[in-house]
Formats: sequence, structure tokens, C-alpha cells
Amino acid sequence: MGWLLVMFDLPVTTKKERQLATKFRNDLLEHGYLMLQFSVYGRCAVTYDRKDRLLRDLEKLNPGTGHIRCVFITEAQWAETVIIQGPSKRSPRGFGENDPSEQLQFW
Repeated sequence: MGWLLVMFDLPVTTKKERQLATKFRNDLLEHGYLMLQFSVYGRCAVTYDRKDRLLRDLEKLNPGTGHIRCVFITEAQWAETVIIQGPSKRSPRGFGENDPSEQLQFW
């Protein structure tokens, strides 16, 4: 089991580009991705077959502008995630009480 991270840099200089970028972000949310940062989204992929299917779906969602990079990390790597917020707050998994992996306990 692992996580598929989607990171993107889409142009937003024209109205059309902003619309395409917003649509792409909304599509990711509708497809079950979690927003980790403004242009970094993640989704649990239970198997490699599932990861491959998610990648095919992302190719269909591609707005055709900018760059989209996808990285697959294992559950063990995800568990080592650290996020630092502000000068003194530190959460070992990066989510504190709102850890999205808690909803996946039934896997």
C-alpha cells in the first residue's frame, strides 16, 4: 500500500489558464485526492494496479498546460512524513488530529 502524490505547476497568467488550473484542482478533489498543499495532492493507492489506474485517470484530467509530476511512496515512507508549521509547531505525521490516513484503518 502506498500514496500517489501529484505535484503540479500550471500557468495562471490568463483567465483561461486560471480556469483550467482551477478545474484541474477541483477534478483532483472530486476524484478523492487530499490537498496537502496548494499544488500538492495525494491519494491512497492500495495496490500497484490501482496506482496505474490513477495515473491513467490523471492523464485524462491533464489540462494540457504546465507540468504535472506524480510520485508513488510507500505507506512506510508516508508514515515518516513530518510537517513543520510556524516557529514551534511540529507534527510527526504532518496532520496532527486531522490525519487523513485514519479514515483508511479498514484497509
